[in-house]
Amino acid sequence: MKTLEQMKQSPRNNFPEVIVVHHTGGTNANPLLDTSNQTFKIIQDYHISLGWENIGYHWVIEKNGKVVEGRPEHYYGAHTKEQDMNIKSVSICLSGNFDATLPTKEQENALVGLIRAIQGRYPNITNDKIVPHRKYANKTCFGKLLPNNYAQTLLATPPDPKDKIREAIAILQSLVV
Repeated sequence: MKTLEQMKQSPRNNFPEVIVVHHTGGTNANPLLDTSNQTFKIIQDYHISLGWENIGYHWVIEKNGKVVEGRPEHYYGAHTKEQDMNIKSVSICLSGNFDATLPTKEQENALVGLIRAIQGRYPNITNDKIVPHRKYANKTCFGKLLPNNYAQTLLATPPDPKDKIREAIAILQSLVV
């Protein structure tokens, strides 16, 4: 296992061209299981139990909108092996099973803020390059209830002035964590 701190010290091996959005989803035994209670730590522990270096995602957005940094963006992911996306993307995972439920408003606000922050670091990642995991894998991820253009629609919707404050907080949290 490599710690996240060790990954931060590693040379660049990820060259982001897209943002791949995920959900925690259900389980094989219960595909509609509510997984919105899954935290960064739960996801991290699960990925490590699979023998992975650490958590596979670059970012996790928990149900309450908390944004937690996983792998550093310059370090390859372990989230979308198809078409070598792990070495040319930034991944965001939202806690929840969007085959059965919808993201919280807090998650949506955090997602918009985080995407905008990532786009600020990678201007080549335009809104059309924000895609669900299912674009590359035979999965429903990021959930059957969300259309493929879900993130683009969120980005295009004028924010409520109260959401501007939440968005600013989400961006600051993503930089501090």
